[in-house]
Amino acid sequence: MPHGQGGEPGQGVRAHELALLMEELDHARAASGFVRLSGEPWVGKTRLALRLARAAAHREWTVACGRAARDGTGRPFHALVDALDDQLASADPAALERLGPARLRVLAQVFPALGGTFTGSPRDVDVHAVARAVRAVLEELAGRRGLLLVLDDAHRAGREVAEFAEHLLRRPPDAPVLTVLVHRGSGQGAGRLASLAHPDGAVRHIPLRPLPRAAAAALLPAGLAPLHRELILRDAAGVPGLLRALSDGEPPDTGGVPHSSLELACGPSPLAPSVQALDLGALSPLARRAAAAAAAAGDPFTVETVAHTAPLSVAEALRAVDELHSEGIVGPDRRAGWFRFRRPAARALLHQAAGAAQRRAARERALAAPAMGEDTGAAVPALLETTAPPTAAEADLLEKYARTTVFTQPARAERAARRAAERPGAPPGAWLLRCQALVLCGRPAQALTEYARRWPRQEAGRPPAGAAERTGTAVWTEATVWRARALRLLGARAQARRVLRAVSAEDRAAVPAAQAELAALLLESGQPARAAALGAARRAVRCAPQSDVAAHSHALALLAAAHAARGAAEAAGEAGPLLSGLGREGAAPVVEAWRWLGEAVADGDGRRARRCFQLGFDLALHHGQGHLLGSFALGLARACLDSGDLTAAATHARFAATEFDRLTAYDSSVAAQDLLEFIEEGPWHHPEKYFGIPLSTREREIAMLIGPGLTNKQIAARMNISIKTVETYLGRIFKKLGVKSRAQVVFLLSFPVSEFPAPGEECGPTPRRPATVRSPSSGGHPPGSG
Repeated sequence: MPHGQGGEPGQGVRAHELALLMEELDHARAASGFVRLSGEPWVGKTRLALRLARAAAHREWTVACGRAARDGTGRPFHALVDALDDQLASADPAALERLGPARLRVLAQVFPALGGTFTGSPRDVDVHAVARAVRAVLEELAGRRGLLLVLDDAHRAGREVAEFAEHLLRRPPDAPVLTVLVHRGSGQGAGRLASLAHPDGAVRHIPLRPLPRAAAAALLPAGLAPLHRELILRDAAGVPGLLRALSDGEPPDTGGVPHSSLELACGPSPLAPSVQALDLGALSPLARRAAAAAAAAGDPFTVETVAHTAPLSVAEALRAVDELHSEGIVGPDRRAGWFRFRRPAARALLHQAAGAAQRRAARERALAAPAMGEDTGAAVPALLETTAPPTAAEADLLEKYARTTVFTQPARAERAARRAAERPGAPPGAWLLRCQALVLCGRPAQALTEYARRWPRQEAGRPPAGAAERTGTAVWTEATVWRARALRLLGARAQARRVLRAVSAEDRAAVPAAQAELAALLLESGQPARAAALGAARRAVRCAPQSDVAAHSHALALLAAAHAARGAAEAAGEAGPLLSGLGREGAAPVVEAWRWLGEAVADGDGRRARRCFQLGFDLALHHGQGHLLGSFALGLARACLDSGDLTAAATHARFAATEFDRLTAYDSSVAAQDLLEFIEEGPWHHPEKYFGIPLSTREREIAMLIGPGLTNKQIAARMNISIKTVETYLGRIFKKLGVKSRAQVVFLLSFPVSEFPAPGEECGPTPRRPATVRSPSSGGHPPGSG
């Protein structure tokens, strides 16, 4: 995939914004112009301004670029001095004489090139006199060619630069001059610049926003692992500087499983230390120290916490947090007096950049802060970094934390549950919770190993003697569900059914997830199990209480998929709004419901199916639920194929195959590879032969399966649809091609377009050349089936 060197915007990236700037440059030929270029940190403002400067120089404009002092100090008009001092030093003596002695004396107070050495305070400078003199300098430098003046980090400049800008707006230079102020989009300094206005609209504001996904993906280097690539795009959120920082470092050492978005906000960071790719030179030493302390404390944090962690005085911490806020790195939290990083990935990178000893010391100081001491959960990240066995109180805290975060941060929940289970005599709940987290984050094979070690009666699916009485029947029923889920993910469906059937009907009714898992298992088992899937889905709907919206919507989605598998479309309309209303956190326990909803509408509404699969994929990635990524990617591949988007279909199929390999779900991986082969070698790649066939993607896929001589029942099993649905598609194919038999369909597909008989003409009964394009064994439906 095309990418820029070191994050340099590639062809077309920021092309629209650059075109707007070039338009202002052209307008400045007739009358001087003024532009504000704003945006959050690392969004690419400086790079875009440099591209403008190169384009202006290519047009033979005079270019003067400067920036405010990065440490917040320096002489008055530092940005202007940085931009214009060299120009004045090399200026024609005649031009300086035209400025006049009075202006030169004023300029000499500020510009070293004119022999002045300023030793007073900024209050000693006559700002208005300097502004008038600088305007005259701009007119001289512009001449007939034009002058581009770029002042970077203008939000950090003193008030005198804002007053100079206001002066230029009131009295524009009588020459082709374009002034561009580059500044942050928030903070006190940005507020002063944002207030610049002119009744004639002379100020053009161009805000830089994060890049859309396609443009962000174009900046990533080739060769990234598919999952790592998706995580970078998610965590960087379209900010080019973060894209560069996340892609420059080594892939995170997470055992191949995705990390949750919420894991970036606090505690040990899953990201590799590549913070050097972030430009932090604009921060003062005090702000950098406070940023590291805030990163150790985690989101959200208070000024007092930063003061304890750094350590700094409260006054120093206030100044530092104000600077971080002005720079757009942190912002206010919903609670008064609390702050958080605007980009969690920036916090994670800052925290990981510190050494292990510094992180531990900072964490211990943060825990001693009054505000942190009120939150018992704040101690969990520190407990995860220690190696000593936890005490009983610490183990209880870790288990509680794992239980509340198992669906939203499964990788970290697994670590917490493992630490809790290390306590001698720990109850079974901790390791059962760990096994659940292992399944959720995408390590089902390791979960089954743990189940077999702790729960040796694998086939019976019953807990050890007395364990259910000590822990609770519902806990063991739920554990059975997750053990069956692990088996289903690995393609061991028969064994998963035996495990689930070992649970009594009463226990399954008491745990709605048990009926839902049985319905999902039957749906994936192909014909004739789908007839039983409808009954299981109906029981899941009855078992799920109306008050539990997540469980109820999940059951409805399964019911809709079960109906669709039998050629009907029911219940999908009710499940969709319920799932959408749950929000990200509410939907975390039932993310797979979006998959079943997508399967339910795949045959009738391809656009809606693609949306369902995409929503589910984004949710699974956000929460780090790696066990679902392959299934959603496979659904997306099929939906994109149905809509004719072959490039996206191949990308998703390739991702699905990689994820199934990571899960060691080899049957599902073969299904994804078959789909990828079908996409890459399908009839659409031979337009001279197949272009004239008036079939939809799904109809063409079924027609291709007729060639090898598959029966309707075998096609239904391959496509994971009902026999009735196959018959419906065959009827459409016969009607579109004007044929009366399966042999005639094969005969038509074996001729070039130019030799196609007209619809309605008789076709010979024997095909000249049978179609040989392979179709995926599962048709892109539930992975591993067929």
